[in-house]
Amino acid sequence: MTTVLRCVLATAVAAVVISCSTPNSEASFCEASIELQKVDALSLEVSPSDDAAARGALTQTAAQAARVAREAPLEIRTDAELVAAFVLALTNAINNTNFEDPLERAAAIGATQEQFKDQLSNAVTNLAAFTARTCSPAP
Repeated sequence: MTTVLRCVLATAVAAVVISCSTPNSEASFCEASIELQKVDALSLEVSPSDDAAARGALTQTAAQAARVAREAPLEIRTDAELVAAFVLALTNAINNTNFEDPLERAAAIGATQEQFKDQLSNAVTNLAAFTARTCSPAP
């Protein structure tokens, strides 16, 4: 994956995922978040020059981010859905561009970032705070 894409995905996923281990009604949300962290960690092992592997890793990450959004409690679902939509849009930007044309791909990634720039930071912050409160073990 490209360096820019890795940075963006790592930021979004890191903000979403914190150690989750509560046995309450949010447990499925926490489990989905843990799985997202695992999927994202695996994607870091993908070579940026392996277009097929990068596309596959992004597709898995987008699917898991969508699961996190589906499992999110109502109070944070809108933010989780926005993060998932961003990851899906990045996936589509990569899948719909030619690996042999890095300028086209960079433009598509930039357009996706621009589309979400006004809301993504706040959604990531809210989701990270919620995940920390909900999924972190009590001190």
